[in-house]
Amino acid sequence: MYQIQYMGESKIKRVSFVGWKDYANVMTEYSDSINKYVDGFESKVICEVPHPINYGKPHDFNLQNHDVSGNVIRNEEVIKESRSWLRKSNHIIFAPERGPNWGDGSPTNQQEHINKLRSIGLGDPKSHLTGLGYVSNILGMDIIKDTLAGNSGNVHLYHTGSHYRNNSELYNIIGINHFNKLIHSVDLYRLSWYDLLNMDINNTPLNRLLGINKKYSEENHVTLYTSYDKDLDKVGVNEIIDGKFVGSKILIFHAPTSREMKGTDIITQVVNDVIKKLDGVVDVEFITPQTYYETKNLCDKDTGWIDNVEIMKLKKRCHIYIDEFNPQVGYFGGSTVEALMTGNVTFATINNFTPEAIISANKNINASVCPVIHIGPTPDEFNNILMTYLQKPMSELKEIAKTGLDWYYQTSTHKSVAVKFEKEILI
Repeated sequence: MYQIQYMGESKIKRVSFVGWKDYANVMTEYSDSINKYVDGFESKVICEVPHPINYGKPHDFNLQNHDVSGNVIRNEEVIKESRSWLRKSNHIIFAPERGPNWGDGSPTNQQEHINKLRSIGLGDPKSHLTGLGYVSNILGMDIIKDTLAGNSGNVHLYHTGSHYRNNSELYNIIGINHFNKLIHSVDLYRLSWYDLLNMDINNTPLNRLLGINKKYSEENHVTLYTSYDKDLDKVGVNEIIDGKFVGSKILIFHAPTSREMKGTDIITQVVNDVIKKLDGVVDVEFITPQTYYETKNLCDKDTGWIDNVEIMKLKKRCHIYIDEFNPQVGYFGGSTVEALMTGNVTFATINNFTPEAIISANKNINASVCPVIHIGPTPDEFNNILMTYLQKPMSELKEIAKTGLDWYYQTSTHKSVAVKFEKEILI
């Protein structure tokens, strides 16, 4: 990146993403989007350890590694470089990927619960955001107090996954009191206190009860689509779609990183049941990386995981991708984004893609209606929906896949998400 120099100092502003291992490599993709499309900024990713799955894009800094016996090894030179980068970062985005610490004792009534939240919110965030404590200890510095970003009020929180889903009140009170922008994946926006001024208990405003000590702003609650960019172009993918939706056989693909979270057992049961019902009517094959003959021997024997490059090869070949059946999560992740960009008709439970989340996610970008097909809250509904789509003409499935590709380019490319960072976060 070209850096403008003035009086011996760079005019490029620094951004740091900080986390444990960067779930699904999402922060690495966001960082890449800033480096490519947000003028005047340079971004790096700092994690405690490397991600266990090879996504083809390593973190900029991994503070620690594991040896063959599983022992943690500090990377002293990397720690030193990371500390230097962080101190001069203009914006820091921290992802609390580890579980929180609620402290001792469980509240027995509403008032005790409020008092506990108030105490947590007014305390040291490192005591309750365990990941923040871990990183601070490894680095030997406080990323809020000892950095340019912290001193200028530009340390942000990025929420994604089950820890926030199960502990949103704790994260919300800490976030509002100690951080600037509170960034959510789309399904989690419903749990944020974006409308805090209209929340009360016994006619007392919640912010007063909880001791929120800074001016509240709904603008600080930001929603981001998951973003992936691969070495693909839209014209090329349209050609892939035209080429694969010409025969009579339909390939259904499911590639879980967590079988329980993705509802793999239910998906397998429903898909196999539908295939059996349609035997002799529609030619359908259901594959996973662990069962498909070309990839099953490439999967890790313990985890079942496989390099992402192999997943992408299969997504280019398949017609339908089923991401997850999990109404508790109620939204799709990066795996669906990859399926959309490679021309698949995509299915997931998306009951938590709420109207408010849609408005927030689409702010500053021009997006059409999400083409991901909601498979319903029960296996029976999922069964009926899948049965309906498998009996559609191949030409109709092809058009759905092309609509999905259009939506991906509107919402989930690096260029699209960079607009959100530029106009809503890095300001």
